[in-house]
Amino acid sequence: MVVLLLLFVFYFAKAQEGEEHLYSRLDPKATRKLVLSNQKSFYYPKKLLELYSKLDYACLWTCKEENLELYKELINNARQHGLRQKDYEVNPLEDPLLYELFITDRLIRLAHDLYYGRLRPKKLFNHWTAPEKEDKVINILADLIKAGRIKDFFKELSPKDPSYWLLVKEAELYEFLSGLEWKTIRPRKALRVGDRSPCIDEVRYRLFLLGDLKEYEPSEVFDERLKEAIKSFQERHGIEPTGILDGQTLKELNTKPSERLRQIYLNLEKLRWVEIPKNAIVVNIPSFELFYFKEGKLSLFSKVVVGRNYEKDFRPTPILYSRVQSITVNPKWYVPISIAVKDIKPKVLKDPNYLSRKGIRVFYKGEEVDPSQVDWASLSERNFPYMLVQEAGPRNALGVLKFNFPNPFAVYLHDTPDKHLFKRHKRAFSSGCIRVEKAKELALEL
Repeated sequence: MVVLLLLFVFYFAKAQEGEEHLYSRLDPKATRKLVLSNQKSFYYPKKLLELYSKLDYACLWTCKEENLELYKELINNARQHGLRQKDYEVNPLEDPLLYELFITDRLIRLAHDLYYGRLRPKKLFNHWTAPEKEDKVINILADLIKAGRIKDFFKELSPKDPSYWLLVKEAELYEFLSGLEWKTIRPRKALRVGDRSPCIDEVRYRLFLLGDLKEYEPSEVFDERLKEAIKSFQERHGIEPTGILDGQTLKELNTKPSERLRQIYLNLEKLRWVEIPKNAIVVNIPSFELFYFKEGKLSLFSKVVVGRNYEKDFRPTPILYSRVQSITVNPKWYVPISIAVKDIKPKVLKDPNYLSRKGIRVFYKGEEVDPSQVDWASLSERNFPYMLVQEAGPRNALGVLKFNFPNPFAVYLHDTPDKHLFKRHKRAFSSGCIRVEKAKELALEL
C-alpha cells in the first residue's frame, strides 16, 4: 500500500481542491521521460505525448475505475467494426503511469485503425492514387475527452458513409449467426414453386434467419412467399432473381456465416481507406452500379457495365481515384492493342469485312493502310505496329460521350451503343472501362 501510494505521489500531480479525481494530472516531465525511454513499446509515442499535452496531462484511466470499464467497453465494440479486440487490450501493470500510458497508446491505435484502416492500400495496390485523409485523429480524441463524449468514439472516427454503418449492423447479425449450426443443404434437384422436399423447410428457416423471409412457418412446400424470399436473396448476392433454388443460389445459401462475416469486415476496411468528397462519382464495381453525389446527397443512380472477371478472360475494372477533367462528345475510339489482339483480330480473321462494317480504320506510322493487306494471323500484343481507330457515330463503342480523367490504367467512363447489356443482372463485359447507362444524364449533372 505504501509503495503504491509513493508511485502515485511521484507520477501524478495533486488534484486541485474540489476537482474530480478523473482530472488528476500526470507529471509532465515524468510522463515524457517514461514515453521516450520506452518508445519501442508504444505504437504512437509522439502522438501519445501530443494528446496528453492537449489535455493538460489529465489522468484518463487509472485515476477512476469506471473509466477503465469504459475503455474495456470501447475495445469490445471494436469487433463490430472488424477490428481485433486483442490488438487493443492492456494487461494491468504495477506501474500506474505506465499502465495509463499503454491504455492511451492503444486507444490511439484503435482510433487510427478506425479512421485510416488497419492496412495501407498503397502497399496492396499498384498505382493507388487516393489522397491521404487529413490527419486529425488526435484532435478528435482530445475534443471527445474534453467534452466527456468518449462514448461517441466510433461515431466520430468511423466513415460517415451510410453503407459503412449498414455493414456494421450486418456484422452484428453474422456474428450471431456464426454461433449457430449451419448444415449444408443438399436438394436432389433445382427447386421451384410447387415442389415438395424436406430441404425446403431448411431453406425457409435459413432465409428467415438472413432476413429475406419475414415470418417463418414450418413447411416442406415451395410456395410464392418462398419464391419472393429467394429472389430477395438472389438480388442481394448478385444472382439473376429467378426465384428458383438453383446451384448458384444454393452455393451462396450454404456459405458459412463466419465466411460472410470476414467479407463484411474486409468491406468495412476498404471503406475506411477513402474519404468520399461531397461531390463525387462512386462506381461500385461488384454491384455494377454508379452513384453521383452532389453536396453529399445522391443526385443520380445508374447501372454500369464493368470489366470482365472471368477466370479465362480476366480484365477487371481497376480500383482508382481521380478527377473528371473533361467530357468528349462524339469521341473517336483509339483501340488499345490488347483489345485489338484479343477481341478484334479473331473477328477479322473470321470476317474480312468486320472492320469496314464497324467503321474501324487501320493506320501504320500515321498513314492509313488497307486492312486486307495486313497479315492479321501473325500479329500479337508484342508485335502490333498498327493503330486501329473507330470513327465517331452510332457504331462507336464509346457511344456519344466519353468522360476523361487521368489514370495509369487507360480506362474511362463512357456511353455505349449496346444498351441491351444493362438488362443483364451480372454486367461484367468490358475490358476495364465503365459503360454508363445514364451517360447523358450524368453529363448534364456535371
